[in-house]
Order: sequence, then C-alpha cells, then structure tokens
Amino acid sequence: MMKQFVRSVFFGLAFFASGCVSLLPETSPPKPRYHISAVSADALAGASVDWSLVVEDPHTTRVYDTTRIAVSTAPGKIEYFASAEWADRAPRLFQTALVQSLEDSGRIITVGDRSAVPIADYVLQTDLRAIQLNVRGGRSASVSIYARLTDGKGKIYAAKLFEMSAPATSDRADDVIAAFDSAFASAIAGIVTWALDEGEASAVTQG
Repeated sequence: MMKQFVRSVFFGLAFFASGCVSLLPETSPPKPRYHISAVSADALAGASVDWSLVVEDPHTTRVYDTTRIAVSTAPGKIEYFASAEWADRAPRLFQTALVQSLEDSGRIITVGDRSAVPIADYVLQTDLRAIQLNVRGGRSASVSIYARLTDGKGKIYAAKLFEMSAPATSDRADDVIAAFDSAFASAIAGIVTWALDEGEASAVTQG
C-alpha cells in the first residue's frame, strides 16, 4: 500500500513538473548589438599637426543617450527599433569612433578623451542633435552633430554643423546599421578634417 502511494506521489510530481515547464514563456533570442565604425585612414589624408586635442564626452538628450536605436515615425515622435540595439550608449560609441578615427588618421599624436588626455591645447566638443532612423517617406539613417573647437576655457575657435543621412535598403537590422555606418562615416570624416584644419589655422595665427 505504501509503495503504491509513493509511486502515485512520484508520478504526480513528475506530471506537475512537466506541466510547469510547458507553462514557462519562451525565451526571446537576444537582439544583435552594433558598434559605430571608425573611419579609414585613407579618407583622412592631410598634413600632420604637433598640438594636442581632447575629445570631450558628447552632449545629447535622453532620447539618444541610450543603447536603443531611435526611430522617427512622425514629426516630434520617437520610437525605438525592435530588432537591434547599440552595443553601448550611442554617444559613447560615437566618441570612441571619433577618437579612433583621429588616431588612425596619422595626423595627430596626442588625442583622446579626458581620461587619456587631461590637458590639451584644443578641446573638441560635440552636441548630438539627432541619431535616428527616419521612416517617413522611406528609410534613412540621419545624424546631426554640432561641433565646436575651443580652448576649454570658453573661447571658441570654430564651430560647424554636420548633418548626414544615408538610405537603408530595408528594415532588416544589418541594412539599417549599414545606413548608420555610412552616415556616421561621412560625419566623422568631416569633423576630423575640419577640426585638424581649423586647429592648425588657429595655431599658426597664434604663432
């Protein structure tokens, strides 16, 4: 009698356990994560400089200061891409790509963020006004970056707005990120060339 009772309890627990497993929600596959690529040195040719540059942390709003990829679906309306995300906060990835592009250019030796270059001759400040996929009337990755070259104490030597966009061939994650890579590559190449040229012009003027 006892054996029959134990056997019944055992099979009852086994059935209950199997039922619990079947009721658990299915785990969604992890989203792919993407970086912002540095620009090839071939696209950054120019004369070398002998002054130092610090690239400060970019400024932006909470909309873009995230690992989520912003999608503009209507004027003033932002949603987020469901199929992928950035590998880190978008401003951090942009700063890393910008510093690496400056380093890889071979035009400047002393360059980095504040932790790497605490004191420098020039300071590059950036405001990330937009990093988003526009889906109104098509698909395009857009970046809008306002850059300032300063002395870090309030004096501005030069300032310029860089706005770039690139079409995405589909809404697949790889195609969307390819569009962002193209837009960022154009913006970063422009910022690197502009910052080094403006800094050198200022250095020559100051004698």
